[in-house]
Amino acid sequence: MPTQQTVPLVDLYAQYALIRPEIDAAIQSVITRSAFIMGPDVREFEARFAEYCTASFAIGVASGTAALELTLRAYGIGAGDEVITSAHTFIATAEAISAVGAHPVFAEIDAQTYNLDPDAVAAVLTPATRAVLPVHIYGQPADMDRLMHMAQAHDLTVIEDAAQAHGALWRGRRVGTLGHAACFSFYPGKNLARMVTRARSQRRTPTLPSR
Repeated sequence: MPTQQTVPLVDLYAQYALIRPEIDAAIQSVITRSAFIMGPDVREFEARFAEYCTASFAIGVASGTAALELTLRAYGIGAGDEVITSAHTFIATAEAISAVGAHPVFAEIDAQTYNLDPDAVAAVLTPATRAVLPVHIYGQPADMDRLMHMAQAHDLTVIEDAAQAHGALWRGRRVGTLGHAACFSFYPGKNLARMVTRARSQRRTPTLPSR
């Protein structure tokens, strides 16, 4: 009788084991310097991740959820506003919209890519729509050309949820630089994981960090 073998959905220890000395040394360095909040490591990560994404800057925050909420707030989105997003996403996407007092409006996904369908977005636009929040799922970018064209025509803000698409390309350009702002997550189970850090990356609005 063949031996049954279980394949785990994700094996975080196996990933850690491959680079254990580097991770342990980095953690020890933080402890030794007591640089637990912000500090040089965060600033270096922000600069290097922004460069990798070809973004103007990146800002490290507590989580991908916090990144989404803070970005929505920075663009003045709140009570009475509608934000169109994908029905196929983690709860944090809609949770962030609700947290700022706005109303999440779910649009259907493309059957081939599982990403937000621009035609479905067009079908649920209303005078209250302020933003579109596409989710680049499974490492695949949404159709950002059509979404940005629609946003320009209707004066909408586009915030990319790129929590599952670090390094993905759309027509030769990295996600994180395709909309007005973008949010990433570095939760250990994500496509690109870190032990602690999460970040937000943005490029189109130079004044946004001050907000």
